[in-house]
Amino acid sequence: MNFKMHLQENFLKKPYRVHSVLFILFIIAGFIYSPLEIFSGLWVIIIGADILVTDYIYMGGFGATLVNVGLSGLLAAGALVLAKHEPIGLTMGTFGLTIGLSFFGKNPVNMLPIILGGFLYAKYMKQSYGDSVLRAILATCLAPAVTLPAYATDLPVAVSVLCGIVIGLLIGFLINPLAIHMHAAHRGYNLYNVGFTAGIIAMGMFVILQLFGVDYELKNYWSSGYDLHLKILLVAVSFYFILCGAITKGEKMPFIQLFRFHKYGLDFFSQFREKSYIHMGILGLACLLFMFIINGAYNGPLIGVILSVIGFGAFGKALFSTIPIVTGAMIAVGVSHLLTGVPINDSGFLLAAFFSTCLAPLARKFGFHWGVAAGFLHVGFATSIAPFHGGLNLYNNGFAGGLTAMLLVPTIFFLRRETE
Repeated sequence: MNFKMHLQENFLKKPYRVHSVLFILFIIAGFIYSPLEIFSGLWVIIIGADILVTDYIYMGGFGATLVNVGLSGLLAAGALVLAKHEPIGLTMGTFGLTIGLSFFGKNPVNMLPIILGGFLYAKYMKQSYGDSVLRAILATCLAPAVTLPAYATDLPVAVSVLCGIVIGLLIGFLINPLAIHMHAAHRGYNLYNVGFTAGIIAMGMFVILQLFGVDYELKNYWSSGYDLHLKILLVAVSFYFILCGAITKGEKMPFIQLFRFHKYGLDFFSQFREKSYIHMGILGLACLLFMFIINGAYNGPLIGVILSVIGFGAFGKALFSTIPIVTGAMIAVGVSHLLTGVPINDSGFLLAAFFSTCLAPLARKFGFHWGVAAGFLHVGFATSIAPFHGGLNLYNNGFAGGLTAMLLVPTIFFLRRETE
């Protein structure tokens, strides 16, 4: 077997290996960038509050953040391998969200109790962990709740750590049954179903915390000065996936076909396997082009959301389906700019615009104009609802996407005199 065949059969056709190598490259890059500050930076990341918005590059430095991203990705990959989970499109999306939000809120320490809680749920239900592990990993969007007792209370350190672990285990245990039922609320038109579910859970937790007199403020930490670093990172990740998809052995796909994923179902990976990597990379380059046009400044949260878009390039986020959503989001941003003077390339607005692509299935189903309406409405929700869950849900936009779909989809069916 020559090297190319060995590469194709033993690496490119093994999604966990493809992603794990990428995560290891993140770690290597972090150590190369600032080898003397890695451990001190990681310590700051681990012990700090993770409430929205806490940019880890601002808190712990660029090198330490890259290492944190790589370690978080490897933790997710390890859980999936141990659970014997068969990769699907949502697996790629989960990787994208995991490493993306490891730039602002997730780290292996606050993720682990939630992932273990999902394992306990599988044991309790006497089912394979492979059936529930994805939701458990996605539920790490509630990782700030794990560190909250140490940050927002006067409890002794040992007690606050224990409370955080118990909270994480409960989140991981409950996320599967709740997410299954919450899916019906938005009828599947929000790709971030766990983010929507987590928003409901976070609201309940925040209400209880308020009753107990636990009070804290939302964070607003954004890094700056790393535009070139993060542009290079985005280009490297995009071309990594394009290269992996391009040299994979398999049925040849016409290049134009890569732009027609909106004509298929949600799970592109199950249909096109490793060729869907090319579409993921194309989405990354499209985000880079958008940031160039809008003259947006890169920071931890923004590179994080773009990495999540890349991941969901294998599940539901077809390039042409995202265009009307982002168009509507930027119309909303433009209106806000005219009324309030906030720049259209404000990081908070851009974060909402990129994350609004979670509503791509709605545009695919109902057409361009309804996609524009969804993007417009999403920005309104996304920029307003964080105080309602106390910043505990890192997938704030998943919550916003669910609310948007809940409001818009029944309206569409009513106006079209249709039933689903």
